[in-house]
Amino acid sequence: MKIPSLVAAVLLAGIPPLCANWGGDAGGSVGTGAFKPFGTAKVEMQTEDLTILLYRDRARVRVEYTLKNTGEAVDVKAGFPCLAVKSESQDYVEVEDYQLKVNGQAVPYRTERGELGNWRTLFPLDPENPDCAQCGLFWLASTVHFAAAETKQVTIEYESLYQFSEGGPSGDSHHESDIFRYLLSTASAWSGPIQKGKVTVIGATIDAGSIVIKPENRFRKTDAGFVWEFTNLKPTLADNIEVSLNNEFSTTLNWGSKQPDSSWYSVEGNKYYFDFHGYTAKATSQKAGYPLENLGDFANATAWVAGKNGGIGESVTLTLVKPVHVDQIGIVPGYAKSKQLYFANNRIEQLEVSVNGGAPRSVTLPDEYISFSPDSWKAYQLIELGSYPGEAKTITLTVKKVYPGTRYNDTCVSEILLRKRLEKKPQVQGAR
Repeated sequence: MKIPSLVAAVLLAGIPPLCANWGGDAGGSVGTGAFKPFGTAKVEMQTEDLTILLYRDRARVRVEYTLKNTGEAVDVKAGFPCLAVKSESQDYVEVEDYQLKVNGQAVPYRTERGELGNWRTLFPLDPENPDCAQCGLFWLASTVHFAAAETKQVTIEYESLYQFSEGGPSGDSHHESDIFRYLLSTASAWSGPIQKGKVTVIGATIDAGSIVIKPENRFRKTDAGFVWEFTNLKPTLADNIEVSLNNEFSTTLNWGSKQPDSSWYSVEGNKYYFDFHGYTAKATSQKAGYPLENLGDFANATAWVAGKNGGIGESVTLTLVKPVHVDQIGIVPGYAKSKQLYFANNRIEQLEVSVNGGAPRSVTLPDEYISFSPDSWKAYQLIELGSYPGEAKTITLTVKKVYPGTRYNDTCVSEILLRKRLEKKPQVQGAR
């Protein structure tokens, strides 16, 4: 979902416009929800088992239903809801890789526009477009046949981009916490209550200990994740699930430098960083047309590509323009121009990282595509360098293992960012 104006992004972020060159952006999914029937009151939901895996920019969702027909044979039209802003090219972009199976067999679906109703309040208010003509409820609708008294297992899987918003003057920015919503209330349309339900929220590549989940006081922390179990629930709006990654942060460009757009200060709760690209790079090889300069150009559409061995054993050495103690490396370990190209090429699975030629540290990276722009830490997989003496002069990254591409044996890196942890909140002057 792309909010249809910059003003909407400002309002969603809750930040007053302080200057004439204010700008902003917002996107992602406003919400998805439970499978809902249309035109029948004889099918009951015996069980719902929902698992939400939290990644850096999206949730991967799997929900399993047991549905029983208590009446005569019937063709049930049922839909999966998506709250979205309609784009010119397609009806929705937030739900990816949607699959519906009945008793293990894939069932086709079609997209239908629905009445937004009370869900309108979840969209950001835009004074330039108060009716939000592009805002909508879209049903991914399927038809499922039930014989008399038949019970069926229905499974739905999909990915949903988080709702995000950001804005600020002249390059400085404030990023609101990323949000995932699951509208459990749409399941109230089945006959009777949900007889037995379970919702599990798991941090796949994020620290689940920092998230905030609503409704409050429903979930308990277990070894398997955050779990809410219930019986005989007729869900209402109060039962809708909202997960905040609780990752709000602000950045201020380093206006005192010659290239302020290449370094910035990042305030992340009670953690503070200086993020920068003050390095030159040298590699053991590179493929023609994919030079090392691409590592610091703030563009996911470009990449450095290793020139031999499918990348295995190849390395990149960063020489800092000015030695400084570096605490983290941010890396986009694949060709992030698109999700398709990311998985078509090799992605780095295991690296060895050495500071100043010292003992290498082995790092394993998850195989995850992140769609965010590389102008903040959100786009990167972060590597802690650990302790080492003095300041960093050189940092060498050596590829030890890769996730194989589906089409190409090319190992790619789109971006590398360096991060210095600060002891206290930076006192810097932002844009005016």
